[in-house]
Amino acid sequence: MVYIKDKPVWSMCYAGGVEKGLEHRLAKAVYAFLRKALRNAGHEQPYRGPVRFAEGEWIYRNDFSGGLEWFAGEETIALSGKTVYRLRYSGGFIR
Repeated sequence: MVYIKDKPVWSMCYAGGVEKGLEHRLAKAVYAFLRKALRNAGHEQPYRGPVRFAEGEWIYRNDFSGGLEWFAGEETIALSGKTVYRLRYSGGFIR
């Protein structure tokens, strides 16, 4: 949430995470890779990460629409071609 003079003006919400059944085995590695991807977000679309980021067998993808006023998207992480993480998000200015 972003505030101006103690008034909320912009917000973002998201839900998802490591795919069911893989949490214990892969969570630490998935979130370490996710942090790398998120550090590569562009200035034009600063919500979540870049459209694509890859390192070795890991691939991060971010499919979104909209702008800072209103946006929605889904990010995924695949390991060796298998989706191991999925998160949906949306946000924008508060009216």
